[in-house]
Order: sequence, then structure tokens, then C-alpha cells
Amino acid sequence: MSGIPQAHELWRSAVLHYKDWRQRRAAVLEISQLGNDGERMLAECGLTRSDFRQAMRAAFASKILLPEAVKSKGVDAEIFENRYPVWNRDMRRTCMMCSARRLCSDRLSSGEFEASYRDFCPNAGSLDALAERRDCRLAG
Repeated sequence: MSGIPQAHELWRSAVLHYKDWRQRRAAVLEISQLGNDGERMLAECGLTRSDFRQAMRAAFASKILLPEAVKSKGVDAEIFENRYPVWNRDMRRTCMMCSARRLCSDRLSSGEFEASYRDFCPNAGSLDALAERRDCRLAG
């Protein structure tokens, strides 16, 4: 019976990877179909077309990890996004280009992110600074 949970987890992981691949593929296609408008949209996010293509090659690129990382620090991600759009954009870009996205995703899923993010997260300094702010704290 111990093989059934492992098989289920393997299947679940394969489905998530496939969904992620489809989302990344759709995003690349959508941006390429926008032509110059796509170029402008990427520039507004601080990305070049090359940056975007590179980011879309790695697994979990389409998964939004930053809001979960921010939440782990006791910060309301929506309030942060609304109050500090430039800071949020810069952190998202850093997150999107990060080579440790899979590790980040795994640590966020397992609840180990808070204890270890300083070891791998290029946004660690920003997360620490954000946690010190009182104007974006989670309610409760």
C-alpha cells in the first residue's frame, strides 16, 4: 500500500509540471503575438524579450512565488502591491529571473521557506526590509 501515495504524488507532480509548461508556452506565444505592444509590456516590467524567454525556460516560471514569500514574512501581498508598485515590480522581476525558483516553490510548499530563504533568495534583503514595515502587515 505504501506505493500508492508515492504513485499519486508522482502523478500529481507530473500534472503540475505539464500545466506549468502549458502556461509558460501560452505566455511566450501571447507576448510574441503582441509584437511591439508585447515589447512595451515587457519593458514596463523591466524585462527584455530575451529576459522573458530565458525566464520562461525554467519550471515554475509561471507560478507566482513572490506573494507566498511575502506572506511568509507576515506581509499582505495585495497591500504591498498596491502601496509599492515599483518595489513589487522589481522584486517580481528578480523572482522571475531567479535560478532557485524550484527550490523556492518546494520550500514554500513545505513551510520551510521562512527558515531558509536567506540561503538562496536574491530578494532576501527586500523581504527582510518589507517585514519591518508596519503599513503592509497581514491582519490578525
